[in-house]
Amino acid sequence: MGILSDSMIARGEQLASVALTCVSAIGLVAGAVPRVLPAAPEADIDAYLDGLDGLLVGGGQTNVHPSRYGQTADEARDGPFDEFRDEVALRLIPRTLSRGIPALFICRGIQELNVALGGTLIKEPDDLPEDKRHGTPKADNEDARYRLRQKVTLRKGGMLQQICGEDDLLVNSLHSFLIADLAPGLVAEAVAEDGAIEAVSVEGASGFALGTLFHPDYWASTDRASARILSAFGDAVRQRAKTQGAA
Repeated sequence: MGILSDSMIARGEQLASVALTCVSAIGLVAGAVPRVLPAAPEADIDAYLDGLDGLLVGGGQTNVHPSRYGQTADEARDGPFDEFRDEVALRLIPRTLSRGIPALFICRGIQELNVALGGTLIKEPDDLPEDKRHGTPKADNEDARYRLRQKVTLRKGGMLQQICGEDDLLVNSLHSFLIADLAPGLVAEAVAEDGAIEAVSVEGASGFALGTLFHPDYWASTDRASARILSAFGDAVRQRAKTQGAA
């Protein structure tokens, strides 16, 4: 299974990095072997996808550059950015969907999905009280940062409701950029109490294609809904592998 990397600079050297949370999630999916897809602008996208039975496009420490959806960027307000990842993700996502490869898009991943298909993003106001913010809460440790704190309502009869078997969920919230214009072909699967879209599916996708602004990867071993999302993704990956093996 592929995991799209971030690009980062450490001690002056450009590196490709992947969060261990994503790697662990791959193990929880189906004992799958992760294959890191470096965020290199010159990447051969079809070669990246050849032989993959699934793709995880996870979160990151950066935001999609606003120029990618027709807006002016302000580094201090909107950054930091990772334009190498933007370049690869926005080419990788449409090809993944067209080839029917099961894909799960988390946090930055769903933002990239929306932008890749023609949608836009918007940053929430900086002066919101913490209990009203979608952005990362103040915390002393990672479990507290990723705590389940936001209620979302699921679309009746939708993909996410069928996966989770619930009408609403309590999820984590660490994203200050929200979906503004929903891209054509995306269907809202979950909304927060303030109306913000928190999850989407790809209408008519030939393979599993789900995006969440929240992080089911973080609590996949302990939270029932998170586990169900990862399990459903894993089922789709295994089915893809079985089908491809029989071809």
